[in-house]
Amino acid sequence: MNDIYVLKSGMTKEQMFRLRLINGFNFAPIIADAIIDLSKDFFQNDDSGVCNGQILYLAISDEEGPGKSILDSKHVEVILTLDAPEDMDVYEKFGLSAYRQHILLRITQEARDQNALLTIKDLVKLLKSSYSTIKRDLKYFRERGLYVPLRGIIKDIGPSSHKSKIVELYVKGYTSTEIQRSTRHSLQSIERYIKDFSRVSILTQREESIDNIRLIVGISERLVKEYQELFLKYKDGDHKQRVEELIDNVTVYDSPMSFKINTGMRM
Repeated sequence: MNDIYVLKSGMTKEQMFRLRLINGFNFAPIIADAIIDLSKDFFQNDDSGVCNGQILYLAISDEEGPGKSILDSKHVEVILTLDAPEDMDVYEKFGLSAYRQHILLRITQEARDQNALLTIKDLVKLLKSSYSTIKRDLKYFRERGLYVPLRGIIKDIGPSSHKSKIVELYVKGYTSTEIQRSTRHSLQSIERYIKDFSRVSILTQREESIDNIRLIVGISERLVKEYQELFLKYKDGDHKQRVEELIDNVTVYDSPMSFKINTGMRM
């Protein structure tokens, strides 16, 4: 049986299954839809690792060069978070555009962390927005020095993720509220990035291995390295005091680790 259906970019597992039923087994679309609905009843609690608000999505592998067509490119299945509780905080404070941009940053980084790269076409589909709207969002981030990992432009942008850019702004003295207004992020996300950076910094001081830091903090190896670069860049410079404040507010035990917030800090 010809499995060309797996080469269609940006399809969910459900869409792939439906296409297989129609093209591979000659089911009428209405029968295929009925089978999908029935399978949901039986397998809605499967062990796919997908939580509420997330979807499985077929994206192009980051191993593929820019010259390959979509059909000829290797694809990988990724989990993307389209709806998180913190998203409403952004929507209520800054409106619909900021809400969309907040999700855009998250899902592009999630794909990158799972060795895939989304395209502008993917973003149009996932965010249900026009091509011009997505291009305008990307311009907004580019003007603020925020990294958006996308296929076709990743080689032209620096290696740092938006998470490390946000932490860098905080280290330079910006408040969480100021960063939120500029980057379209929720306060919960910003404070989580700062907390993770603080943990990575103190574990780096303790000369823990990258693999241990990754497991303890619960972030990707790529992000551990980005935070380490930030720590080494600022620990002895003009922003030394800010870095020391962050480290002083992290308490690390052999197991587990906890983060202690000082009420005197600007969070």
